[in-house]
Amino acid sequence: MLSLEHIGICAKDTVPLKDWYIKHFNLEIVYDNKKEKPTFILKFPDGGLMEIYSADFSNEICSNKHQGLRHLAFGSDNIEAEYERLKNEVKIEKALEANAKGVKTFFFRDLEGNLIHFVQRPSAL
Repeated sequence: MLSLEHIGICAKDTVPLKDWYIKHFNLEIVYDNKKEKPTFILKFPDGGLMEIYSADFSNEICSNKHQGLRHLAFGSDNIEAEYERLKNEVKIEKALEANAKGVKTFFFRDLEGNLIHFVQRPSAL
């Protein structure tokens, strides 16, 4: 059986990005290689893992419609509360809205411009 082991974010500066994710997502540091340009593995409350490691090169920030991996999506059972909690703390890319099927979403950027998507569905996929 396959499962998603972790997501990786290559960062310009790993320490402030790690701190940003800990602050906004209540993550726990489970690995720190303690190097000059540290790599961190953070654990979500549900057990999912995120690796933040140092970039050797930088890219322009892309929209959600450029080729490649473009956003991290997180499910919520109370998206309105999440939106209220985050709207003055992060750069909102697309405000909270609901489509005709009742799927609620909003998008924002992390400290380095990576796109984050919050979604609440009326029923699981």
